[in-house]
Formats: sequence, structure tokens, C-alpha cells
Amino acid sequence: MTDFRSLDGRGNFYFLRHGESEGNSAGVIQGREDHRLVPRGREQAVEAAGWLAERKIQRILSSPLARARETADIVAAELGCGEATALAELTELDTGVFTGLSIPEIQERHPEHWRSFRARSWEGVPEAESIASLAGRAEALWAALAGEFGQGNRNILCVTHSGILQWIVKVTFGHRDWMPLVPMGNCGISHFSVDNHLATGEPRYYFEWTRLNYQPFPGSGRDGHLFLERS
Repeated sequence: MTDFRSLDGRGNFYFLRHGESEGNSAGVIQGREDHRLVPRGREQAVEAAGWLAERKIQRILSSPLARARETADIVAAELGCGEATALAELTELDTGVFTGLSIPEIQERHPEHWRSFRARSWEGVPEAESIASLAGRAEALWAALAGEFGQGNRNILCVTHSGILQWIVKVTFGHRDWMPLVPMGNCGISHFSVDNHLATGEPRYYFEWTRLNYQPFPGSGRDGHLFLERS
């Protein structure tokens, strides 16, 4: 687990899910299939850039998959902060035998795997990426972000996907299970802030997760905040 206490000072790590893609519109499980954004997805990216405009973003990192990279390029152009850098740790989880299929197709072709998925999430799907792999990638990402922080990049944006983003959040809590899930809509923004003061007689540590501009699915609850505080 990343030792966030080693980060001295204030920093902001923003995580943006990609805009609506062709796969989202078609209702299929995308995983690592490459799908570009639809017009609405490009509009969402512009809208997200508008919110980020006052956040003094210094660095943009992106999943190499097309839907995330296109989102990152739009945001980078709108913010005028240089090109996004592709980072493999931000790529989506491998969704195994469900990749490219809609939910009705999965239920018809893989009824046993669907029942397993309902009970165990992706851990129950053949050929899907394991919890151990996902958590390891998320830890590696946080190590890279800590390095960026140490180099003076204190406002960083990562453009990624809902599957791996679940684990980017979970590992900050030391959690190793798919449940509970954090709902993440297209171009929803998650914010992890650090406000540590190490050079005082009594060091202070504070970390906070916040969900921003989340548009809930029908029937879901309101968005909220996840707090992680250590002292």
C-alpha cells in the first residue's frame, strides 16, 4: 500500500472516466476493446475540461485505449497544458469472455458465468483480470503518481476507465474485494487530495476522496464523499 504520509505538502489527483464511447452507446462490455467516443462523449470531455479549467492541472496521464486517449486529448487541448502521456497502468481491466458482448448476449451464451459474475463480480468470469493483478496495477500507479508529486507536479489528471478506477480508489483504503462498488458515470471526476504538513513539531496528515459531477444511473442514490483521515 502506498504510504501517503510520505507526501509532504498539498496535492490534487483527479481521475476522469472517459466520455461516452461507441461501446457504451451499443451497450456492450468493452474491456480492452478499442472504441472511439461518440459525439456526446466529446461534448462530455469539453464539459469536464470546463470544470478542470480552474484546477491548475500540470500533468495529464491517460490510458492508451482510444476512448480514454481521445478524452484526454480533448481536455488537454481545452486546458492548453500540453499533450497527455499514455500510461499502461491506467488501461481498463480485461473483461475476459464477456468482452464485446451485451448483457442479454452474456445471459444467453454464458449463463453459468453470468451467475458467477453476479456473486463474485469479475473474479467469477473466465479470463478476466484478477483482483491481485488489478490491485497491483493500482499500487504501481500510485507509486508513479507519488514520483510525479515528488517532482513538483501537484495537480495531476488521470484519464481512465471505471473498472481500474474502482481499484485506484480501493487500494487507498487497503481494500481487496470488488464490493462495495463506487458508481462512475462517463466523464465523472474523482478527486483525491493530500494536505500533509511534515516539517512541524507534530506532523499532520490528511487525505480525502471526493466524487464530483456524478450523474447517477436511474434508481441509484445521490453521490457523496469518501474520507480517509489519519493522524
